[in-house]
Amino acid sequence: MKYYNDKSNDAAANVLFMFFQMFMVLTVYGFAYTSLIAVKMAVATYGLTFMTYLPEFFSIIGYPVVMFKTLKMFKSGKRLRAVAWMMAWASVIIVALYAHLSQLVN
Repeated sequence: MKYYNDKSNDAAANVLFMFFQMFMVLTVYGFAYTSLIAVKMAVATYGLTFMTYLPEFFSIIGYPVVMFKTLKMFKSGKRLRAVAWMMAWASVIIVALYAHLSQLVN
């Protein structure tokens, strides 16, 4: 008969959270890369300055900081809040990148 073990459940939850973090990083970085390519094309077409790249660089640099904060939150026991914050910041970054791209063309 097996006994209930909190340590093995915590370890499994940590592994699942790490996989989910990797998936979210790949998703956000995929959108950021696509956005970088679109900004590169807009710079070439409309003669914009290098400042046009700033939102993309902020998202590329800022999202790992969010991931580190959510990992600390997850390990402190606030698991649902950590997942919600990670997904919320991913959606905010993706929407902001699309809003930035839509302003470049107009």
